Amino acid sequence: MAHVAEWKKKEVEELTKIIKSHPVIALVDVAGVPAYPLSKMRDKLRGKALLRVSRNTLIELAIKRAAQELGKPDLEKLADYIEGGAAILATEMNPFKLYKLLEESKTPAPAKPGAVVPKDVVIPAGPTSIPPGPLVGEMQALGIPARIEKGKVSIQKDYTVLKAGEVITEQL
Repeated sequence: MAHVAEWKKKEVEELTKIIKSHPVIALVDVAGVPAYPLSKMRDKLRGKALLRVSRNTLIELAIKRAAQELGKPDLEKLADYIEGGAAILATEMNPFKLYKLLEESKTPAPAKPGAVVPKDVVIPAGPTSIPPGPLVGEMQALGIPARIEKGKVSIQKDYTVLKAGEVITEQL
């Protein structure tokens, strides 16, 4: 039988305790969220909810253990939704108020190669603040209808560069 690291056992115990002691439990995918925005989210949640990032397998074990100890087999279904870099969000808050708080705390982040876009990415038609240069050629190579007008790059018509679910390329 394989030896299980002591810290893993303690982490599952702690996660189980968190799950059992809060009436509202949510899973959050924090994969790809940089440290600073994550710390800002923790600040916003402080006093209202506990955000605990851990390994997916440990979270799954804790959910199953809590479901068994609480006699709530439906709780185990939550483990089916673990994906990416999971974290547990535990609170006493009404789930709808929690959702609203999380939506309000969203901040835009720069696009990174390899990231999957959650919604269509559209470059709107019109002038930009971008000065003329090699970027125009690169945009045109990607199919973006760009040209130089009045000393600035101008997009000729709305252009969808990525559809929801597509991956950002290095070139893009």
